[in-house]
Amino acid sequence: MVNDNFYRSSGAAIAIKRIAQSLTGVEVYVAGCDHPKLKEDLTWIPEGRYRQFSLKSSNPFRLAIELVRFKQWFRRQRCDLAHCHHRRVAALLQLAGIPVLYTGQLAFPAELWFRLLRPKWMTAITPSVANNILEGTGREVLACIGNPTAFPPNPPSFDVEGVKLSAVCVGRLEPIKGHAHLLAAWRVLRDRGYRYHLHLVGEGSLRAELEAQCIRDGIEHLVHFRGYTSDVSEIVDECLFAILVSQNEGQGIVTLEAAARGRASLLTAVPGSIDLIPPYRTLPNGLPFGDVNALADALVHWFSSPDATIREGRLFFDFLKNSSDPGTIAREYQAVYHELIQKIA
Repeated sequence: MVNDNFYRSSGAAIAIKRIAQSLTGVEVYVAGCDHPKLKEDLTWIPEGRYRQFSLKSSNPFRLAIELVRFKQWFRRQRCDLAHCHHRRVAALLQLAGIPVLYTGQLAFPAELWFRLLRPKWMTAITPSVANNILEGTGREVLACIGNPTAFPPNPPSFDVEGVKLSAVCVGRLEPIKGHAHLLAAWRVLRDRGYRYHLHLVGEGSLRAELEAQCIRDGIEHLVHFRGYTSDVSEIVDECLFAILVSQNEGQGIVTLEAAARGRASLLTAVPGSIDLIPPYRTLPNGLPFGDVNALADALVHWFSSPDATIREGRLFFDFLKNSSDPGTIAREYQAVYHELIQKIA
């Protein structure tokens, strides 16, 4: 398993962890790049199975040395395949002669370098990400395999009265996640006379700026910064629904985790997220990124119709449960691994 980092707040890193832990009969080694400023979670990797390589170095000589180091380590561990979740690193490993399976975790603008250097074998986590890869490279993916999240047999019951005034947004406090627009929509709600509460779960570079925005807009008593937590289920359980208004997304782990708790998610219409919205929904969803008024209007719908929002949560639960099953996803990846290893041999 290869990624640029294993930042504890990264959805891709969490997905890789869950995939590795779900695989049976597969000996997994893990490689990452140098990221000293990030709080990485490496606790799940067995001792002796992790190595760092500077595969994102801008120095071509250093990069060449690191690719040689990686190839030597790869062979020493008798690995058959590098399952890479970072497109630049995947292209570099393939150039170095290493068999690579690239999993597209995000949609990207078309770029000539990736069209020319795209890995021979690719999967994607959602149909819209798969379509993005096809448009950008001219090559179809081998399979769409989602991110793993365990669901209970049935959605948990909860007290509507206790949660009907609260929503939760889980995500890195970075510009791409759209928090500034979400807070602007919360100010619109306040100006319209609503007093709904927003719980922001996550860490990131924008925290101080977002806190200042809340104070400036007079909504600091309505927005609660909950910080980083490795298990968001308890906070999700305090809320009526979840929100993820990203500019770019893949398949939000947080949307899957909210669905597992019986909560619907209000999402932006971006690749990855649009694949998570159930058919036959009744509440507004799939909003344009950055449209504050449309977001505020949708929030009013969701909060003012708690019974409908609960029904929407059941739709999300039923729609995403089977496709998110860790055991199923592990078997799907193992089938792809087996097919490719046969070809490599």
